[in-house]
Amino acid sequence: MSQTLNSGTAEPKDVTFRGRGHARLNGTRLSLLICPHCSQRNAPKAAEKGYCNWCTYEPSRADIEPAR
Repeated sequence: MSQTLNSGTAEPKDVTFRGRGHARLNGTRLSLLICPHCSQRNAPKAAEKGYCNWCTYEPSRADIEPAR
């Protein structure tokens, strides 16, 4: 992860996974809002689990980039 995505900050950061999908990183907690694999939008409760409710894809934290 880049230094702009410091996991020690208290403010949630919008992130993507190599430019795909959409998630919110809050400290070490990852909420997957739109899956980078199947492009489906997660329900709020499923998003908090950090993986896709539809295809069960779990994104790699190594692929995280800041959202533009």
